[in-house]
Amino acid sequence: MKSGRFLDQSLKFDWLFIVLTLALMTCGVSLVYSATVNEEVITFDSFWFKQIVYFIFGSVFAGALIFVRIDWLKRAAFPLYAVALILLVVVLFFAGDVVKGAGRWIDLGVFKLQPSEFAKIAYLLTFSYWLSKHPVSLFKMKTFVVPFFLFIVPFALVLKQPDLSTALVFIAVTMVGFFFAGLTLTDMFLIVSPVFSVLFSHSQELLFEFLWGILICVVVFALFRRRLPKVLSAIFLMANIFAGYASTMAWNMLEPHQQKRVNTFLDPMSDPLGDGYQVLQSLTAIGSGGLTGKGFGNGTQTNLAFLPEEHTDFIFSVLGEQFGFLGCAFILCLYALFLWRATSISKQSSDPFVTLMVMGASTIFLFHIMVNIAMTIGLMPVTGLPLPFLSYGGSFALTCMVLVGFLLCLRFQARRR
Repeated sequence: MKSGRFLDQSLKFDWLFIVLTLALMTCGVSLVYSATVNEEVITFDSFWFKQIVYFIFGSVFAGALIFVRIDWLKRAAFPLYAVALILLVVVLFFAGDVVKGAGRWIDLGVFKLQPSEFAKIAYLLTFSYWLSKHPVSLFKMKTFVVPFFLFIVPFALVLKQPDLSTALVFIAVTMVGFFFAGLTLTDMFLIVSPVFSVLFSHSQELLFEFLWGILICVVVFALFRRRLPKVLSAIFLMANIFAGYASTMAWNMLEPHQQKRVNTFLDPMSDPLGDGYQVLQSLTAIGSGGLTGKGFGNGTQTNLAFLPEEHTDFIFSVLGEQFGFLGCAFILCLYALFLWRATSISKQSSDPFVTLMVMGASTIFLFHIMVNIAMTIGLMPVTGLPLPFLSYGGSFALTCMVLVGFLLCLRFQARRR
């Protein structure tokens, strides 16, 4: 960017990205309307109308962010991070608005603020800014000290709410940030390998014990190939062994409802009228849609209220029932194009902050998409992660639009050096 110029006028708006965002928002409002029209009187207090309002406010934020200079974003990173932590503490220690046993919202009267959503944005900004100035390396473990504390504080506060699904978003952003800040794929594997040790060794079945043995062999091979310091190599190896034998301890650390979700995920029929009910109804709804679906506003699972949380967590099930396989494929294509345009921004700038922000924001969208859809089709335990632009929710809708604003800002002002 030339000195004295506020914006680089040689770069234009990404109209395709904007159109894709508008298309997803339109589909979202339509699905929320079709999912709730038979359950509520059409008023200004309807879910679909409030979703439009959220998107309008979010679009205003996104439009304003386009004209925010990148260096201003860097300066605002740590102050916003501090505000996010304060809000998380307020929710944790002052109850907030409790829904289904979890205190995650601050009731502002006309709007319920979910601080964990704001924390995602603040953490992404701060983490990206720090890593852009301080690349990480397994050969210099001290480079992980500050990133670790930046991560662990909001992660622990969100996990304490409890909100495991949102806490996992912080892990996803962190791992992607580390990769684009200097770690190799082998490094990433070594870091996450203890998690796989927990998963494989928790079961007493011979197959999982065999897989754990293979994992330990792969870890040893990766350590040999990476040629890390002997002390660090020993730490990684012992971490996997300890994680394997401590898997029972990790299981006991989960909340009872989280344990039940995992058990129900493995066998939904074990609790068909309890935790397994949502998954079974979701599969029924999607399967009954067939190729083309039952039509807009039509669907027994949705309209007869068999499907719980149909306008929020299970909006994809509504899509599958009403528009079938083709409708689901269309939305997935929109998501794919959206993520393609988002990640392409990183090619327009040599600034590592831009790359980290772009890939981090894209990771948040992708993680939500993958986990939510996998949940609705029974491939993952039921979580509280909404589907970007489609699920109803004020805080999450604003989060999506703020991330869109960041992406448009970075594309509009990015430059080659």
